[in-house]
Amino acid sequence: MFDHGLTVLRIRGIPIRLHITLLIFLPYVAYAAASQFSVVASSLGISREALRLPPLAWGGILAVGLFVAILAHELAHSFVALRNGVRVRAITLMMLGGVSQIERDDPEHEAWMAFAGPLMSFGIALGSYAAYRLLPAPAEVGAALLAFAITNAIIGAFNLLPAFPMDGGRVLRGLLLRRLGSARATRVATATGKGMAVGFGLLGVLSWNPILVLIAVFVHMGASAEQARASTRELLRGVPLWRFMTDRLGDAYADESPRAVAERLLRDNLIGARVIDDSIEGPRGDGSRGDGSRGEGSRGGGEGRREIGVVTVWDLARQLGRGAAPATVGAVMPVDVPRAHADDDASRSIDALASGEASAVAVLDGGEHVIGLVTTAEIQRALALAGALGAPRAGR
Repeated sequence: MFDHGLTVLRIRGIPIRLHITLLIFLPYVAYAAASQFSVVASSLGISREALRLPPLAWGGILAVGLFVAILAHELAHSFVALRNGVRVRAITLMMLGGVSQIERDDPEHEAWMAFAGPLMSFGIALGSYAAYRLLPAPAEVGAALLAFAITNAIIGAFNLLPAFPMDGGRVLRGLLLRRLGSARATRVATATGKGMAVGFGLLGVLSWNPILVLIAVFVHMGASAEQARASTRELLRGVPLWRFMTDRLGDAYADESPRAVAERLLRDNLIGARVIDDSIEGPRGDGSRGDGSRGEGSRGGGEGRREIGVVTVWDLARQLGRGAAPATVGAVMPVDVPRAHADDDASRSIDALASGEASAVAVLDGGEHVIGLVTTAEIQRALALAGALGAPRAGR
């Protein structure tokens, strides 16, 4: 679900996305923040008549500030990940906060990556409280700063609860990693998360708090999904990627029409195509009809052919289904398809497929040419057969 947000900017190359649920939920956050502001202002002896802006306006300001603070929280995770050489695919701001899509290839540093977010929230809380105490601001600005400090302190403390996939759960897993190993540490952290999710749900029902119920559902689903990913990763560990690869892959030129390529892939029962830029070639020798299309999509004859990426049937279907597909395959082709070599460990490709970030992983040979694709379907089929056969490892 995190892959469907609108990218509004990039920070150090990280796409920052706004999920549709954020826009739906923002008015409620503004209303809740307005209520909190009124309580804080009243406790400071500020009457409604003394306010220059109504509480609801301050609620809107605090709501926007809150999601900026959540972005800073997620950036703290991401910057620590980047410093340790771990790729960050995106940050998505959504209804219940933010999510950093980080490739967890460095479990040794996961505890510090996870702790960096709450530490940022505590830092924002401390800075806001210091501004409230030290700046000669109007009384209502001071009330807003105090409310903002309290909110960020609560966010930091709440995220440190050991409920996976929250930050505290990831800290717990990171601390248990050396003693228990990755698989057992994940089981303990996700089981703790599920238990706390049940507690959140019961507390939410008893107190008529729908937000706690939503958090409970989110935590339980996140813990279950992580346990499933960890189990799959363990099954695939040490198995070369080529065992799951399909070579049902054709060729397409960057200047071809998406519809023509889609029709060819459907006819030939292929799941994707290498995208070729032949602009530096001489005569193609490929049956070009002079209108930019090619009857069979065969390869050009010169040594100058250059693979610039891959496009899958899902990429084409998604674009054609929108009704206004780009004019060329080159415009449809994803620019960030995950790539891996045929002998690479298959477990490293799970996160990109499971997150929905990519519809396939491109498999390369020693010459860096695409020789096949791995999709979720291939992984699932192999795991189903391994389970039916009682094999301890897929493909072994």
